[in-house]
Amino acid sequence: MPSLENKSVQPDAAYWSLRLLSLLQQMAEQNTNAVMTLLTDVDQLETDRRYPDAGLSFGGGRWRAYYHCHETVSMHASEHGHFHLFTESGDRSWAHVAGLSIDAEGQPLQWFAVNRWVTDGPWLARESFPDQLDYLSAKDEALVANWLAVLLQLYRDPLYDLLCERDRQIQQHSKTGSVAETLENRELYTLATRSIALQSMLENQLLASPTNRDESAWLSNNVR
Repeated sequence: MPSLENKSVQPDAAYWSLRLLSLLQQMAEQNTNAVMTLLTDVDQLETDRRYPDAGLSFGGGRWRAYYHCHETVSMHASEHGHFHLFTESGDRSWAHVAGLSIDAEGQPLQWFAVNRWVTDGPWLARESFPDQLDYLSAKDEALVANWLAVLLQLYRDPLYDLLCERDRQIQQHSKTGSVAETLENRELYTLATRSIALQSMLENQLLASPTNRDESAWLSNNVR
């Protein structure tokens, strides 16, 4: 956990919106998106394989992610694949934070939380989630890592709500058994979802300041 002495005041949502807009403009200039960038050297996409093989490391090595696709299981009707995002939980263990569904055009569709058995790691206490975000900045060297870090910061409140709903579902399904049994219940896969309307969120943030209206106009033409 970050020490209190090292904590700094977190930038507000408008800051993260501008950081994300900058990344989207950079991707547009390169005619790419996060998934295309990640799969640049992949000739044949294999279902259930993790990309990249070694995973993405960001947030000073305290966050990891990978992307993959399923042939039969999908988190969203329009999903091409999804990212799984993890944060360090101590003892060299990695706790699953959330999944991020992506459509065929590389646009984020929704966040989702899965049961513990799905990723087979420690259970992230929702109270520790805000502290883990303190390790994320907008200065990771890799484009995709930057994009993921900024999205996590921008959606910190919806993600916390997602984890709260995840925990409520676990408690609800544990009324006739133990929590430990529920966490291993193979019939219980997705616990919670939160839709993403990226264009609306960014426009709302940027239109709040008159100096950002040119950026909002760019969004209307380039982001759904």
